[in-house]
Amino acid sequence: MSTTPAHRIAIVGAGPRGTGVLERLLAHLDATPERRVTVDVFDPFPAGAGRIWRGSQPPLLWMNSVAADVTMFTDDTTVVAGPVSTGPTLAEWVESNLESLRDDPALTAELADFTPRSFASRTLQSRYLEWVFARAVTDAPVDVTVHRNTVVDIVDIVDEEPGQRLILDDGSVVGVDVVLLSQGHPDALPSSAEKYLHTFAGTHGLTYVGPGYTADLDPDVVPESEPILVAGLGLAFVDWMVLLAESRGGTFSRLPDGTLTYRPSGREPTIYAGSRRGVPYHSKIGYDIAAARPPLPKYFTADGFPGDGFLDFRRDVWPTAAKELAGAHYHELFASHADRTTGTWQDFEIEFDAVAWGSKESAALVERFVPKDDDRIDLALIDRPLTGETYDSVDDATARIIGYIESDLARRDDHHYSSDAAVFNALLSVYMTTGELLRRGRIPAESVAQDIEGWLHSFFSFIASGPPPQRLEQLRALASSGIVRFLGPDTTFSADTNAGVFTARSASHDDTVTARTLVDARLPVASIRSSGDALLRSLHERGQMVEVRANERSAAKISVDGRSRILHSDGSVHPARFAVGPWVAGHTWSSAFPRPRTNAGFFRHNDALAVELLTSGANESR
Repeated sequence: MSTTPAHRIAIVGAGPRGTGVLERLLAHLDATPERRVTVDVFDPFPAGAGRIWRGSQPPLLWMNSVAADVTMFTDDTTVVAGPVSTGPTLAEWVESNLESLRDDPALTAELADFTPRSFASRTLQSRYLEWVFARAVTDAPVDVTVHRNTVVDIVDIVDEEPGQRLILDDGSVVGVDVVLLSQGHPDALPSSAEKYLHTFAGTHGLTYVGPGYTADLDPDVVPESEPILVAGLGLAFVDWMVLLAESRGGTFSRLPDGTLTYRPSGREPTIYAGSRRGVPYHSKIGYDIAAARPPLPKYFTADGFPGDGFLDFRRDVWPTAAKELAGAHYHELFASHADRTTGTWQDFEIEFDAVAWGSKESAALVERFVPKDDDRIDLALIDRPLTGETYDSVDDATARIIGYIESDLARRDDHHYSSDAAVFNALLSVYMTTGELLRRGRIPAESVAQDIEGWLHSFFSFIASGPPPQRLEQLRALASSGIVRFLGPDTTFSADTNAGVFTARSASHDDTVTARTLVDARLPVASIRSSGDALLRSLHERGQMVEVRANERSAAKISVDGRSRILHSDGSVHPARFAVGPWVAGHTWSSAFPRPRTNAGFFRHNDALAVELLTSGANESR
């Protein structure tokens, strides 16, 4: 028997990301059975699902991807150093386990009409994730110990064998060699603005609900049958819409012509909602997008940026990324709708390859080959679809945005606009290449925070991470019934100290709306120094973790190097302490649930981390 001490690995956080890294780690170890390794996993919530995807959520809260497009397993398209370990998609797993799943009272109704194109509840997804974790651990070639504890601190061991001590919330200590932080979406302590609004609400007898994860919030604090203000029209808003309407007894039904209508229960508030764009995220595309997958990447590749110096995102990176999106759009237009073009794709492509996207030459080229404006791509207008519009009132803005939603639903279900699907696929490719540039250290921290974590992620989410079409149908029905009113773009929310109420106003009209309740429908803004996670706060206070942000109002995330090693305030790197996930600067590119057969960044990043965890050790110099 070997006397070599085991290499001790800790994974802090057993949600989807921690589970994904664990799966890759065990795949590597399966191929090298002689390695002596132990793995300790820490999470107070059920392993696999973790906190955000735990099963104890309202069944009306859904995922925003169809079940067939969600997987936790590599396939033959995945380029990784370790062995490919195949497994079922969410849809395949559900269909293989229907009989046992139907015995779960929380899933019975959902499974009655489940198909691979269904948008699964988060409860159903939690069962899949827990199974993925259990399968990985059951088949593990090494010991994996799961601790239902929170790690509150990590300290380096300096007086004994090199290593790290994890301090748990029950006072116990676990010694390891290398640590991966994968807590997912930690809370943030209230910002100064949020503290002010809480105080203002308490002083005036109002209700303020700050940012948070919907399943952790109490919708019952929102009063019935009176106006409320809701800041934000993203995915958190969709959750609030469901919890404040359908969950309060209202019902949806279809007219003979197929139009969805809503019958109020009388317990709903009147929801006045606004945001910067003024419109909800685009609906998910309702047809099969696989056919609209152009050859990618074509223009935007990491190797297309020679050298190793910093790149200016707006000057150097985005123009090429935008050309990738535009090229995908026109490739699909010529391939599937040649009757709406002049000339051939080959002729267009030769000229398109040679011009800079956004130049006068590219505009003239598109004008010659694509006669109709509706068939041309305008990325600025896609990003801000109501730019320059003005309205007479909230009623006028609501009518306009109802029409926008109707058009979006029709377009996202019509193969006539299959170029939208090509742009969706190109966005995934752009994210993958951006991730590679980050790993190569080509984009400075400030730009990561402002341009990638800020603008690019917002643009991607708006276009590609929207709700199921059924949710936008429900939103349209709620707006048509008067339950939801749209404030318009560039809406600001404030506290009126004179009147003692909350106010909202859009730059697109002169109406001001007041209410006694304000709901901030967004996730907590990332902050390390004021994280709700005591571990992150402690590491930051000691200079063993640095937060990076674009400005004081933007998200602040954990700063890591290209290998995901945590940076210290003095510029050094901890050789045996890593971080991954949505609260790590530059990691949004690989944070979403992966789609099958797309060589997803989720797997490639997890696999690279698995290699780091196996080869890094606390005996390296700090």
